[in-house]
Order: sequence, then C-alpha cells, then structure tokens
Amino acid sequence: MHKSKLLLALLLALLSATVGVAYRLHGVVTPEAEDIKTSFAGNGESTTIDTLHVLLVGVDETEGSHRADTIAVAKIDIDRKMVKLLSLPRDTRVRVPEHGWQKINHAYAYGGVELLEETVVNYLGIPIERYIVLNYTTFPELVDMVGGVDITVKKRLHYVDRAGDLYIDIPEGKQHLDGETALEYVRFRNDAMGDIGRVERQQKLVMALLAKLKRPGMLPKLPTIAKKTIDMLDTDLTVTQAVQLASYLKDLSLNEINFATLPGNPAYISGVSYWLGDLNAASKFLTASGDSDIPGDEDPEAEESYASRTDEPTIPEEQAERLLQEIRSPIAVLNGDGTKGLGRKTATALQKLGIDVAHIGNAKHYDYHFSNIYFPPEEQQAIKGTANSLGNLCGIEKGLVRSGDQAAYVQLIVGHDYERILSRLGGIHIDND
Repeated sequence: MHKSKLLLALLLALLSATVGVAYRLHGVVTPEAEDIKTSFAGNGESTTIDTLHVLLVGVDETEGSHRADTIAVAKIDIDRKMVKLLSLPRDTRVRVPEHGWQKINHAYAYGGVELLEETVVNYLGIPIERYIVLNYTTFPELVDMVGGVDITVKKRLHYVDRAGDLYIDIPEGKQHLDGETALEYVRFRNDAMGDIGRVERQQKLVMALLAKLKRPGMLPKLPTIAKKTIDMLDTDLTVTQAVQLASYLKDLSLNEINFATLPGNPAYISGVSYWLGDLNAASKFLTASGDSDIPGDEDPEAEESYASRTDEPTIPEEQAERLLQEIRSPIAVLNGDGTKGLGRKTATALQKLGIDVAHIGNAKHYDYHFSNIYFPPEEQQAIKGTANSLGNLCGIEKGLVRSGDQAAYVQLIVGHDYERILSRLGGIHIDND
C-alpha cells in the first residue's frame, strides 16, 4: 500500500510546547533571554544574537524516495518571544549551487540539509543558525496520541489515484480528523491552489495541534509525545540548546506565532511548473518588528467571477454530465491571454464542476487568440479522451485539441476568447453530491 507524504516540519513552536514541558517535569530550569542569546552565538564567543533563524524541513522517505516535502524558516525574536514562520512551496524556483535553476526541494535530494540550507540562505538573504529535519512516517501516530484534531474543511477534498492506491474523500464542514485522515488533509493538493493550498492546510493543522496540546487534560501525555517528537527529529541543536530554547518558549501563545507562505505566482518554464516567489514581500515579513501579515494574492472566491455571465449558449445538462464523467485525468490550466488571475478563475470554474486541476500557471506567451488543449503524445486512450471531452465542454474546436511534445498531461491554454469559455462553464449546473 502506498504510504503517505506527510505534514510540514514540526514547527519549533510544537517542539517548545511538548519537549519544553516534558523536560521541566525533570527539573530543568527555564533560562533567561541572555542565556539563549549567548548559547546560540556559537563557538564559545562572548558575542550574542538577538534573533535565531531555524530551517524546518519535512522529509518524505517512503518507497525509496528522499525529498524535502515541506520547507519553512522560523525566525525567533528572542527578547519579544515572537516567532515568524515562512513556508516555502516546494516548487519555488531557486538557483541551487552547482545545479542551476531548480525547484527548491531538489536541493535536499542533491545534497541533503547542508545544500538546502545554503540554497535558502542565498535565496532569502538571511542567516540560518540551526536546522530541524522531520521524517513524516510517524506523524499519524502523533496526531492519534493527542486524540485527533478538529478542523473546519472549506470544501470537500476528493481525489482518487487507483494506481497509487490513494483515496482521499474529506467532506466539507467541521471534521474530527484522526492521524490517517489528518495526513490526507495536509497531503491533498489537487485543486486550483495546488501546493499553496496544501501549505495553508498544513499551517491550519499545526495551529489546531498547538491548541490541543495546551489543554489541561493533555499534561499527562506530554512526556510520551515529547519523546516521540525527539525520535522523529534530525537537528544540529545540541541537547542543551534544545532544552534551553524549548523551555524558554514553553508558554508561547498562538497569537505570538505569525504564519505566512512565500507570496508569488505560478509559472510554467521550459515544460516545468514553478512557484516564482516575491522576495521583497518575504523580506518585509521577516524583517518587520511587529506583527505583520505577508501580502499575497486575494482569495479566489472573493474575486469577480465570470460564472454569472449568460451570453454564451450553454450545453444541455445531460450532455455536460456525460462529458464530465469522461474527464478522468487531472488537468493543467495555463494563462495564454495575460489577464491577471485568469488561470485561477478558469481553474475555479472547472473545479466547481468536479474537475481536478493539478496545476495553474502561465503559457509560454500571451498571444493565444483562441483557447487550445494539448495532451501528451502517445499517451493512453483515457488521456486523449479527457482532452476531447474537455474541449467539448469548453466549446473548443476539434482542430485546437491536439497532442504536443510540451504537454506533461492535459493542458487547457486559455486564450483571448476567455470570456466565452468562462461564460460557458458558468452556465453549467451540475449536482456533484
């Protein structure tokens, strides 16, 4: 059975909330701010530091893979006891030393945490004093040890991959998640938000875990949870430093942890999907002295939608249902017009009809007068069937649905006729229940 990828690196705050309490039970004295500053200055020097940057990495090593599934940087303001955590989508395009332009998670595969750390330092322009690497294989057990968590799911998360033996189906609304379901919740990425949506769900689940750990009834379980957490970690923190820092931050409240995801835009470069980060916004978030939210894209559901347009003739409901059933493979949506947010709007319209959108990005140019659909050459019949049915659903001429060497899977490139496409999709009303 296919084992799951898992949650993000167990945030330093989580380490503090568990390990800190456990060690206090054994008589460890809580240090002062100056003790922390001196301890992390390094090499016995008399100098001190005011902030500490920790690289957090969640590693997926299931089925022989060795990759950084989640990457984040925690900035700890020692005097103010404030933590800022910036998540870096694994598709972020960076220059990896001696390997050129790559996705950031490739740095770990090429050279482990050392190369990943060097890559992050060069990319963000900040020092990294320590790292914590979490192997995800025991994450479900951790969630079960706290009795699961309550999460409000914004929309139904549904994905089936029979070849990979993966079945995700989490209903919309308030849900109580056990370990395995929590893993599915943070693993899901088959929507218009892709990896960005997955990172947001990871952060949401971590907040739920922190809140659960702070309940009085959890105190007897904390030593066991702490031991399990320690067993999962690979870090260059010394035991003394880990105890000091964890004890120092043990009373950290949720209001003192500021989460953010690297803002940016999806892109499709030389046949590869990337996330192009906004480094100016990231820098402002990390260097601001007070609480600050990172600037990012607006909620796609809050944007003006073309779904209300009715000037495009709709197709009969029965025909639409048949076409939707024939679209069995995830698709990509690329912006071939240049209008800001067009890929996202189109992906949202398709998702409302139950179509899996695995990727959104930009086409190689913005001069597509008409929308096109490409599918990989020499692919199985089901892929070609998905492309043809998608073309019929969107009202794209048969001559514009064709194979292309650049296509990794079925691609809808939305051109200058996007208003007609969105109007047509918006006029389709299907009950997905």
